[in-house]
Amino acid sequence: MADGDRVCVVAGASAWPFYLATGAWVGQENRRFGDATRLGFYSGRQIQAVLPRIRHVVASVPLTPEDAATRALSADPVDRRVGEALAAALHDGGTAARIEVVLLSRPDDDDTVTVEPVTHDGDAAWTLFQRFTDVDRLRRATTTDDLRDE
Repeated sequence: MADGDRVCVVAGASAWPFYLATGAWVGQENRRFGDATRLGFYSGRQIQAVLPRIRHVVASVPLTPEDAATRALSADPVDRRVGEALAAALHDGGTAARIEVVLLSRPDDDDTVTVEPVTHDGDAAWTLFQRFTDVDRLRRATTTDDLRDE
């Protein structure tokens, strides 16, 4: 892992617990993550300490019980994980017709980077959608003020 790995930090109070439960991120279809090779999670006024590697992206998939079940029973391990993420999104009340599923390295995976949480003290949220930074900057940062000028 190179310290310069790009990280896309996504916002959303539900994205962090969803990742911990499933090892995936789900959201608006066809979302772009630029040159990021990792996702970070902004939740609870901090960037969480876990930076999983982006393993596989399905840019647009139907969010239906049928698609979730078919994929979850697939012989293909990627399809199975996508199906499990779809089932979890439906269980959590997802209602979009189509979503994007990003499969990530799990928190205990050797390919997942851990840093100290980076707190945010500003009045407004640090991000409401997504922001980009590098792993090495997150390792050095103690607050989001340390990530300015990006």
